[in-house]
Amino acid sequence: MRLRPLLATRLLLRFVGHCVLSGLSTARIILQRGRSPGGLVRMRFVPMSETGAAVLGAMVTLTPGSSVIDIDLDQREILLHLLDVSTAAATVTAIRRDFERDISALFPEAQA
Repeated sequence: MRLRPLLATRLLLRFVGHCVLSGLSTARIILQRGRSPGGLVRMRFVPMSETGAAVLGAMVTLTPGSSVIDIDLDQREILLHLLDVSTAAATVTAIRRDFERDISALFPEAQA
């Protein structure tokens, strides 16, 4: 694996930003009288190593309001539990935009 410190730093900063924003959003959901519906969502991910998939899963789980339930490496799919399923499309878009590309570059799929 080739070290890419700028890419890793960018990923870390995006992750911290997501944690702060998601924490505020999660607090809003918890404090609301009418609860938002939670639910499960499947998300396909780009090719990356097993380590990359584990890092992606860990980052998503550590972000407030979301948890990874399962990672299917064969199907390249993650099963997510979201605290507010009404924002599922935006959540998946943000994961792809801010985490997936950098993680797949840092942990590329092994060449056969």
